[in-house]
Amino acid sequence: GKRVIRKVLIANNGIAALKGIRSMRQWSYELLGDENCVHFVCMATPEDIKVNVEYIKMANETIEVPGGRNCNNYANVQLIVDIATRTGCDAVWAGWGHASENPELPTKLKEKNIQFLGPGAEAMSALGDKIASTIVAQTANV
Repeated sequence: GKRVIRKVLIANNGIAALKGIRSMRQWSYELLGDENCVHFVCMATPEDIKVNVEYIKMANETIEVPGGRNCNNYANVQLIVDIATRTGCDAVWAGWGHASENPELPTKLKEKNIQFLGPGAEAMSALGDKIASTIVAQTANV
């Protein structure tokens, strides 16, 4: 697209967050010659902050989110949208699992003019529905 993305919210934790940051840093270095041209904001629970996990060290900024079940943090669409808006993020990368498979996330982000780095809500809805995904696969001769 034509939109410049300078600040990305990493709405995941652990290896997903680590791989996301590493991949985007590598991409920005290979394409733009500057691995630090994208500012990464990561969500982190008190438990992750306490043990200073690697993805927190790699991020430029950390936002503490509630611990416990993922509905309190990484799967909480409203919390992700609020953090992205409050921190001025241009995009959100949700990785895999948690909110990354919820079609509400790209829809809510679009309402705030924030890019979702992943499939659109329509694709998520179609592929999340077993019958619809079978029809899509058959149509594509898969």
